[in-house]
Amino acid sequence: MLQNISWSQFWLVIILTSFIYYFLIWIIIYKAKFSLPNLKPRISDAVFSSGTDGEDINVILRDLEGTFANKQNKSELILALQKKIQSYQEIEDPGFRDSINRFILSECQNKCSIRLGEDDLRTLWK
Repeated sequence: MLQNISWSQFWLVIILTSFIYYFLIWIIIYKAKFSLPNLKPRISDAVFSSGTDGEDINVILRDLEGTFANKQNKSELILALQKKIQSYQEIEDPGFRDSINRFILSECQNKCSIRLGEDDLRTLWK
């Protein structure tokens, strides 16, 4: 079998595999210099895409993200969220509301260090 491979074919395979190997090593070592996209999905995009329509929910979640910026206390946050959610009252899908509620709970806890209960979530949708 080795008699069927010429020296030029052998060197060509060695050069190509070496080039590919060192190119991959170079990419791994210098990947910080590349502007590769962040492959880790955001919470709002990954967890909450179930509901009426994934794109609609993501648009609404991005709209709600700004609400959590400078809220210091629970009542201020609840009032701001109620104002934002009023425009989405006509959607009756329970999956939609569930996704929004999970997003609100996680953002309250992560960005504001405020814990909302079930009663607080019910008051948001009134």
